[in-house]
Amino acid sequence: MKRLEDHYLSTFTGKKFFPFNPAPDQIDIRDIAHGLSLLCRFSGQAPFFYSVAEHSIYIANNLPPHLQLEGLLHDASEAYLADLPRPVKAGLPDYAALEANVSAVIAQKFGLFVSTLPEIKAADRALLKHEVFAFFGPERYLEDFGDEYQPTNPKHFFGMSPATAEAKFLELYHSLTSTSVP
Repeated sequence: MKRLEDHYLSTFTGKKFFPFNPAPDQIDIRDIAHGLSLLCRFSGQAPFFYSVAEHSIYIANNLPPHLQLEGLLHDASEAYLADLPRPVKAGLPDYAALEANVSAVIAQKFGLFVSTLPEIKAADRALLKHEVFAFFGPERYLEDFGDEYQPTNPKHFFGMSPATAEAKFLELYHSLTSTSVP
């Protein structure tokens, strides 16, 4: 029988990713962009497809330049572990530890802070509020947040196709890191 550390998943680029034994050489920005572009936020319960990649692009674009890469990659672990809804994550402390470990390896790979910066958390929360209002309406928003909706950035037009989200994610990543597209 295999040890947990020996289980892996195959990635889009053909790498082996070991969730219980991750290492920086297993991480590839193309796998992150591809995986996040195919993951739907809100467990697929939004009124249309809305990817984690698109969400991440909006986060990055709402931050000052020196924090945009952090914002773009704030949910990168989900490319390898999936996007579990908050109520599910709350009941799975072992998953939270696994996610934190994978996030730390991703941070190491890209030279990011290991813990999420307060500015990233604030931008993520602000966008979450906008998403909940836009997708589920004012009653759900009031129930979830207990206050009236105050639009923070009404310029968001949700619903990129996965291919568009993946391409825009990679384009933004490369512009932020000044590397050429492979």
